[in-house]
Amino acid sequence: HPQYADNRYVYVFSNGPVSEPKGKLNRVSRFTVSREAPRACDPASERIIIEWASNGHNGGDLAFGPDGMLYISAGDGTSDSDTDLTGQKISDLVSGMLRIDVDHPAPGQAYAIPRDNPFLDIPDARGELWAYGFRNPWRIHFDPQGHLWCGDIGQDQWEMVEVVRRGDNYGWSIVEGGH
Repeated sequence: HPQYADNRYVYVFSNGPVSEPKGKLNRVSRFTVSREAPRACDPASERIIIEWASNGHNGGDLAFGPDGMLYISAGDGTSDSDTDLTGQKISDLVSGMLRIDVDHPAPGQAYAIPRDNPFLDIPDARGELWAYGFRNPWRIHFDPQGHLWCGDIGQDQWEMVEVVRRGDNYGWSIVEGGH
């Protein structure tokens, strides 16, 4: 968390349980780190922030943006070629770049959806989406200018590095990175 020195919050992306090959969930949790050595995460402090179904191509990176929002990468949820045909959907969280506000949660929730997210007011769309059409976005990073970069896994021969912009469609599973 950007205010880690004060609040001692760390955020973790996980997928499981391993014992359930079908019905696994991607989960983002917040833990509090103790102030005393050995400065470990307290398992009892876990707060589940958000979760969604995913049985492969989990994505799984997260970063706080310069706007203070938490960005989370989510893959297409399969272990093959978008067999769930979700890459071009905005009605679920898979194949997406999510953007949520963990500092000002909605009443009774662990987060809020920022009012300027691009799909917030579209019927049947998930408001948490910032962009969509990713296969397996496994790394994200904000550069010093505030641009969000994403390393995404291609289908066969080509990998992608994308600059992620608000509301953009990155094409999976109808297109793949070129030469």
